[in-house]
Amino acid sequence: MIARTLFFSLRGHLGVNLSQLVYTPAHETGAEPRTFPIEDLGFIVIETPQMTVTAYALQALAENNTAVIFCDKTHTPASQLLPFAGHTLTQKHFAAQVTASEALKGRLWKQTIQAKIRNQAACLEAGGKEGSRWLRSQAQKVKNGDPGNCEAIAAREYWRCHTPDTAFKRTRGGVMPNAALNYGYALLRAATARALIGSGLSCLIGLHHHNQYNAFSLADDVMEPYRPFIDDGILNAPEQFPPEDVELTRDMKAALLGMLTADTMIGDLRRPLMNALSLTTASLVRCFMKEEAVIAYPVFPSCPSRTIP
Repeated sequence: MIARTLFFSLRGHLGVNLSQLVYTPAHETGAEPRTFPIEDLGFIVIETPQMTVTAYALQALAENNTAVIFCDKTHTPASQLLPFAGHTLTQKHFAAQVTASEALKGRLWKQTIQAKIRNQAACLEAGGKEGSRWLRSQAQKVKNGDPGNCEAIAAREYWRCHTPDTAFKRTRGGVMPNAALNYGYALLRAATARALIGSGLSCLIGLHHHNQYNAFSLADDVMEPYRPFIDDGILNAPEQFPPEDVELTRDMKAALLGMLTADTMIGDLRRPLMNALSLTTASLVRCFMKEEAVIAYPVFPSCPSRTIP
């Protein structure tokens, strides 16, 4: 089942009644209260700072492993509510994660970067752009731990192929499509953290990312092969995210939230992106416990219109 996503941009109140999340709009809107089964909720974005939420509601959402995202004054995702433990075997899984050798993490990082670069190639194909063949050849050059920094080399070519006729530069700020990419990646990071917690892992200890100020190192690692799915929905759909627009509209944010349900393929299984994340994190647990050797990362569903330039 696809977990529901909710987006709140108008002020009101969130509480709980009989295992239902209850949203009560502000009195002046004249709108009626709405209820949502908590067990169906996977993702909530609270954009307005004028939303009040009961502690009981936050506790119930955390127990359900629902990712609750709070936005800052610029309406950009800024913080997230996550439970300390989202799996009955959290202690066992965390112990395997902590004791994982550097050699194992190097091999898993190699798989992660290879999967990312291949999905970047598929994203270019989806948009009818050149460069996918070169990217696939670059993926074959990745070694354990990626000492040659193939990820960065591939990224430069990837962004150049997406915008060959412009001076676009991928940054944390700036105009479209950066604003959309930053918002989409923030949502993806939160969804990845939710899946990791649900599999009994800690976001603190990454495979590659290890900045002492980063509390989501493992999420930043695992989300890498999923980034091209966000890119596909933005860079290959310029009519939805016009470059002349300065700020994200409500419709744009809804479209970005919808990307969490994009189709992916893991092996022979076609799954929405949020469900695929749980399959990936569960397989990562088995890799840490040395029950498997390969992380289950997604690929783009095959499409006849996607040809290799």
